[in-house]
Amino acid sequence: MANEEQNQPTQDLTPRPGKRRKQAMVAVAGAAVAISGAAFFAATQQDDSPTARSATVAAPDAGASADQVGRIAAAGDELTKSKAGTDPSLPPSAKDRVDAARRAAAKDGVKITHPLPAKPDPEADGAKEVTVGSAKKGQTMRIITAHGDLTGTHELAWVAGGITRHGDIQCSQQFKFYNEAAPKTRDNLLVCWRTSAHRSVITVDAKIGGHPPVAQSLAVINREWHKLG
Repeated sequence: MANEEQNQPTQDLTPRPGKRRKQAMVAVAGAAVAISGAAFFAATQQDDSPTARSATVAAPDAGASADQVGRIAAAGDELTKSKAGTDPSLPPSAKDRVDAARRAAAKDGVKITHPLPAKPDPEADGAKEVTVGSAKKGQTMRIITAHGDLTGTHELAWVAGGITRHGDIQCSQQFKFYNEAAPKTRDNLLVCWRTSAHRSVITVDAKIGGHPPVAQSLAVINREWHKLG
């Protein structure tokens, strides 16, 4: 038996050229499968992330028409809007800013006050108003004149006591706004007036830092009163 095995021809283990090419192709194909599998896994992991899901929008192929591109772009816009809501880059409207300011003030316990509405008066409609000074200068005065009785109109509707008399002219720094429980003295605001059935003059003097000079308002009222005849 030993002699028979020794006499058998030995097998040639050297791969033939055609076989070597086949083995190389199999190896390349296996590597390609492995690489594509890894790439698919990575893509799957990326697509599963919230960022990838929100940013994924189908891109048009090279042969897509302009109409198709427009539809795809519109779909992308709708996806972005549905995910992100309102574009934060857009400036808020005036109403939004006012509402936000009111919410912030309410959160801090700050009450927003408004002046009492002036009672309607036919003579008030014909009143003339002039403002002198400026906030930049630290003081403004509004002068209201009319050929009629302005009692209880304009800023006189704010007055709630604290009236001082200077001859025929009255002044006050105590006011009540409609949502306040009690009148308050405001040192930076002075309202003076002289009224009658046929002519009226009102001055509203506001000064940054407080204490508008009474003498200035008296002089203006006397001057305008004489102008009304």
